[in-house]
Amino acid sequence: MNPSLLLAAQSLPLLDDLLLLLLGAMLVALVTRRLRIPYTVGLVVAGTAIGFLRHQGILPSGAGHFELTEDVILLILLPPLLFDGAMNTPFAKLRENGALIGTMAILGTFGCILITTAAIRSLTGWDWDVSLLLGVIVSPTDPVSVIAIFREQGVEKRLSTIVEGESLFNDGLVVVMYILLMRGMEQGWDGITASEGVLTFLRMIGVGAFIGLSLGALVNWLIERINEHLVEVLFSILLAYGSYQLAEHLEASGVIAVVFAGLMVGNIGRRSSMSATAILSLGLTWEVIAFVANSLAFIALGFAVDPMLVVENFPTVVLVWLASTAARALMTYAIAGADQAIRGAYPRSWLHIIHWGGLKGTVPVALALGIAESTTLFEIAPRIQAIVAGVVMLSMLIQGTTVKPLLRRLNIVRPREARRRWERHQARSIAVETALEELADAVSSTEIAPDRVASLRERLLTI
Repeated sequence: MNPSLLLAAQSLPLLDDLLLLLLGAMLVALVTRRLRIPYTVGLVVAGTAIGFLRHQGILPSGAGHFELTEDVILLILLPPLLFDGAMNTPFAKLRENGALIGTMAILGTFGCILITTAAIRSLTGWDWDVSLLLGVIVSPTDPVSVIAIFREQGVEKRLSTIVEGESLFNDGLVVVMYILLMRGMEQGWDGITASEGVLTFLRMIGVGAFIGLSLGALVNWLIERINEHLVEVLFSILLAYGSYQLAEHLEASGVIAVVFAGLMVGNIGRRSSMSATAILSLGLTWEVIAFVANSLAFIALGFAVDPMLVVENFPTVVLVWLASTAARALMTYAIAGADQAIRGAYPRSWLHIIHWGGLKGTVPVALALGIAESTTLFEIAPRIQAIVAGVVMLSMLIQGTTVKPLLRRLNIVRPREARRRWERHQARSIAVETALEELADAVSSTEIAPDRVASLRERLLTI
C-alpha cells in the first residue's frame, strides 16, 4: 500500500475519536446550559461515563484511539488555557492584589502541599516522597468553571483576578516542583542538596518568566507593524505554544513562560498595538480554543482512568479531597484573612469564594498521567492516578455545583440589569473604537473631507 494512504488509514480512527469528543463537548454544552449547571461539571460526568463504557467493553471496537497522555495535556491542551487566562488578567488589578496573589500562590501552595502530604502519609502509610508527590499533584487549582460563573453572575473583576491570578502562578510553581521531585525519585537523592534544589527551582521560574516576557515583547513589536487581524491572531497562537516549547527545551518552566507571554499580549499588545477588529478577533478565537482544549481534557479523562479503580479507592479519594480542601481553607483564611483585615480592600465574604473556588482540574490530571512512565512508581501509579481522578471529580461535582449558590448566598453577584448595562457598554465601546479607526483610515485615504472629521469624531465619542 502507498505509505501516504497507509498513514491516512491509520489516522482515521484517531480523527473519528476527536470528532466524537468534539460532538460530545457540544452536546454537553447544550445540556449544561439547559440544566444551568457549570459546563466543566458536565464534562466530568461525560468523561466518567465514557471511561466506564470503554473499560466495560461496551464502546464499539475502534473507539478509544485518542489517548490522554501527559504530553497531550501539557504540550497541546494546557498552553491555550493558561494563555487565555493570562491574556484576560489586567495588570492594574494584578498590581492592586499582587501581594495577596503572590503570597497565596507561593506560601499558600507550599502550605497546602505540606498539610496534604502529612495527611496522605498518615492515611496510606506510603513513603514520604510518594506522599509528597501526591500532595504536589492535587494542590494546583483550575478556576475555569468558576471564572465562567463569575462572568455569568457579574462578579467584580477584582475577585476574578485574585482567583485566576493565583491559579496561573501556582500551576507554574507546582509543575516545577513536580519535575524536580520526579527527577529526584528516578535518579536518587544522593548528592542533591537543598540549596541545589532551591536554585534549580528559582532558575526554572526565572528563565521561564524571562522567555515569556521577551517573546511577548517581540510579538507586540511585530503586531504594531502589521495591520492584519488574522496574522495578529496567528502570532498569538504561535506565541502561546512557542514560548512553552522554548522554555521546556531550555529546561525552564513552560507554564510560567506562557503566563507571562499572555500577560504581555493581553495588557500591552492588545491595548496599544492592535486594531479593534484584531482585539475582537483575538478574544473570540482564544475563547473557542480554550473551550475546545478544556472540553477535550475533561471528556478524555475517561479514556485514561478506569472508573472501577476510582470506586475501589473511593474512601482514600474522599479523605485526600477533604485534606486538600481543609488545607486550602486554612491557608486562605490565614493569608487572605490577614490581607483583608489590614487593607480592607474587599469584603470578608470574598474569603469563602477564594477558598471554595479552588477547584482541581486539568493540571493534576496531566501530572498524574506522567507518573505512568516512571520506573520507580510503576506498581503504584494506577492507584495514584485513580485517586487524583477521583479528587478532580469530587472537586468539580461538589465545589463546582455549589459556587453559584454560595455567591448568591453571600450577595456577591451583580444585579442582572447591571450586568446587561455593562455588556452593552462593552459592545458600544468596541463599536465606537472601530468606527474611529475607520474614520482615521478614510481621512488618510482622502475619502472624507478633513473639515467633517472633528464633528463626526465628536458625535462618535458622545454615543
